[in-house]
Amino acid sequence: MSDFVGRMKASPRNAMLTGFSGAAMVLAAVLALPSSQARAQALVATVNDSPVTTYDLEQRMKLLRVLRANATREAALESIVEDRLKLGEINKYGLRPTEQDAAAELGRIAAERKIPAGALGGSLQAAGISAGHWQEHGRAQVGWRGLVGAINKGVGVSETEVRQELEKRRGKGDAAEYRLTQIILVVPGSAGPGAAEQRAREAENLRSRFNDCQSGMQLARALKDVAVKAQFSRSASTLAPELADVLQRTPVGRLTPPQRGATGIEMIAVCGKGAESSDGQAAQEIRQTLLAKKLKVEEEKMYEPVRKRAVVVRR
Repeated sequence: MSDFVGRMKASPRNAMLTGFSGAAMVLAAVLALPSSQARAQALVATVNDSPVTTYDLEQRMKLLRVLRANATREAALESIVEDRLKLGEINKYGLRPTEQDAAAELGRIAAERKIPAGALGGSLQAAGISAGHWQEHGRAQVGWRGLVGAINKGVGVSETEVRQELEKRRGKGDAAEYRLTQIILVVPGSAGPGAAEQRAREAENLRSRFNDCQSGMQLARALKDVAVKAQFSRSASTLAPELADVLQRTPVGRLTPPQRGATGIEMIAVCGKGAESSDGQAAQEIRQTLLAKKLKVEEEKMYEPVRKRAVVVRR
């Protein structure tokens, strides 16, 4: 674990920063893309004398598109400016977020979007985003969030706030708990263009014959190159609304419609539905979400004067 994470670990709020160490090890490999900066570049701006090139700008526009953010040229430049300024500030405090911290940040974003970390890493890879570019962004974000959290230790979430949010979710019918099993029909990266379509047809065929989890898993395991993951439980309150809606409409013992994922064609078997057994998991998720919102306000307050005194020269 990096020195940076070690220094920040003393605060409970930093569990949000360091809770993705498993994803960090996987995603560090996923993002090990060669940099193509050898091609011709032109200077487009300087940020406190730090150069921003056309290559930097192209990379950031790709990154913003993957993250589903505004990806115009101006937005990309401002995003780079923000990262450079934040890295400069956290360096003043002796904080040195590492490549591992950047990979952990990728895991955090995936968890926030309620998608597999590998899928997000695969999207970055497919977009041609270099490891170095992502790592600069990831280190800036995790470092700045850690610095703000350390300075604002008095910011917290009360049990009253958590209970109020739990009641709101119960009122919306988000108290269901699912027992789920993910099934992946693997599509090798080296496979031809028709491989995914063929596997999708196999998935639909399996789905039509899958009538209960016990016999259905045997059918799935009998297929070639199929991964059947371990069963897990999830509360509807922790799922993305789209996925929660799909699961709600899928009968127990059946499969969700096939979807293309990072490693193949994915489906989820709904092996059980019931009332949520405990508010513990939902309460923890609510607590982290509310705290993140409060700290986001503090992040913006701290960044504003840093941005105002920066010297940004556009070429």
